[in-house]
Amino acid sequence: MDNNKIKKIITIGLFIALILGLVWFMVIYPLVDFSEKEKTVLDASKKYYEKNSNLLPDEGDMSTVSLRTLLSQKYISTMKSTYGRKYCNVDNSWVKVKRKNGDYNYYVYLECGNMKSTIDHEGPVIKLSGDKEIEIEKDSEFKDPGIDSVYDDTDGKMNIKDVKITGKVNTSKIGTYKIKYSAVDSFENTNTEERIVKVVQTLDKLVKKNTADDNLYKGIVINNYIEFSNMLFRIVGLNSDGSVKIVSDDVLGAVNYKDIVTWLNDYFYEHLTDQAKKYMVKEKFCSSKISSDKTKTVTKQCDSTSKNYVGLLSLNDYNNSKEQEFSYLYPESLSWTSDYVDDKNAWATRNDGISSGYHSLSNKYNFGVNPVVNLKKGIKLTDGDGTIYNPYKFASVKTAKAGDKINTRYSGEYVKYADRIYRIIEVDDDYTKVISMFTLGERVSTIKGSKITYNPTEKGNVGYYIENSISKKVKTDIFVKRKINVSIYNSDATYSGKKTTKEYSVKLAAPSMYELYSGAMGSHNNGYWLRDSSNKEKFAYIVSPIDVIYYSIDVPLEADVRFTAYIGKNVTVLSGKGTQNDPYVLNK
Repeated sequence: MDNNKIKKIITIGLFIALILGLVWFMVIYPLVDFSEKEKTVLDASKKYYEKNSNLLPDEGDMSTVSLRTLLSQKYISTMKSTYGRKYCNVDNSWVKVKRKNGDYNYYVYLECGNMKSTIDHEGPVIKLSGDKEIEIEKDSEFKDPGIDSVYDDTDGKMNIKDVKITGKVNTSKIGTYKIKYSAVDSFENTNTEERIVKVVQTLDKLVKKNTADDNLYKGIVINNYIEFSNMLFRIVGLNSDGSVKIVSDDVLGAVNYKDIVTWLNDYFYEHLTDQAKKYMVKEKFCSSKISSDKTKTVTKQCDSTSKNYVGLLSLNDYNNSKEQEFSYLYPESLSWTSDYVDDKNAWATRNDGISSGYHSLSNKYNFGVNPVVNLKKGIKLTDGDGTIYNPYKFASVKTAKAGDKINTRYSGEYVKYADRIYRIIEVDDDYTKVISMFTLGERVSTIKGSKITYNPTEKGNVGYYIENSISKKVKTDIFVKRKINVSIYNSDATYSGKKTTKEYSVKLAAPSMYELYSGAMGSHNNGYWLRDSSNKEKFAYIVSPIDVIYYSIDVPLEADVRFTAYIGKNVTVLSGKGTQNDPYVLNK
């Protein structure tokens, strides 16, 4: 035999040996090794039950001991997969012993790396009827769709009546509930399926359910409060397209009539949270010409055609909300409606109603504004019962955590420092602008004959008093000096009116007329100073409990004090939830 043939035979032999070696190394030996491990665990379990005979099952029953128990009690020293690459699964590996006809039968299940015993170790397969996630309306009836079938590899088709069902759904409370379905086979392998049931309250369905045939709330209502962009609103009713009309419960500013649309859809809209804006829809807000005859019936006419995100209630809205001449809609302070009389007069109202008659010169007066927005159909409420203490919620911002900077928060939230409560107007990287929630309870006068009503640098002036005297009565170490503009209007003060400005650097200042949350506060507070003025007749402006009034500054004036300030960028939250009842407590 020549050398080439010999080499070929040797090569083939070596190749076959290599293949056989690989087969032994990768297949045969792991199987043999795993089988020996199963026997080791089986022998260990028998010793375990010899010492713990009280744990052996009764006739027809089964008992289980886990690999973890056998290892922890030293019946086995260690248990790794073949070649020691991984430890065996100590919790999913077990030995079951079942007593039948007086004999004990042992069954081993072992998981070591990729190797698993062939004994039945999985619970029955439960197939549910219906969807695994169900959404139902609050206060509706929930009937569990139940189980379609149960099947097990060993026991075959099982009786669905043997499935254990746990969990309850409280349809009277918004929330997410879980119903669990558990089945056990003859080897005591358990499997569980889960159904999620979400109890929701859809805003438009709630309104439809709780209102009259015209889908409007009427009379004296105590369960239609809703939180929107950190402000308290009232639900007015359901629109024809399924959107829901809501109106601010508070007078949020004072504006002249002709500039209301601009103020609402420019300034006010920009101060809403981005999350809240996602739920708004544009609607047509009627601005109708209504006769000054107070007895005239208001018809559903509408002169405007454009749609906006924010508007006002109309006389028709107020009239439709009345029940026996009472309505929850009437504001405590004088507030504009969307309707007008002529080019110089417009309609406003307060809590004594339209019937008593309010109309005013639209370019001369700055009355309160209760913004109206429309929320899209299908909004899911997340909390609340509609009362003033627990309003409906659906787009609440996440509460700040201790240590968060206050300038990461949002307009409308409340803060507390040194026992005084403030409300956030706006935030910036460098500051948080706030307004004090209450007046100080003292009267402050101006200087007779002053050309500029508000001047923080002029002794005796209300601006000087606020910056210098009030600063000694209010803890101001969280506030920083900022430049403010004092507006002196060429004519009557209007939102878009021509004006000159004076700039001052101060810690505290009277509010500007057109700032958010600076509107009339009803009978809860005395009137307070604004920092706006007019050169036309040397007018100074004061927020009375009802509206914004103007006086000639040629005579001494008196009013209480409310102020705005800027919180420094490094001030943090100590505690609280940012609500009026639980404001953020600040930590310098």
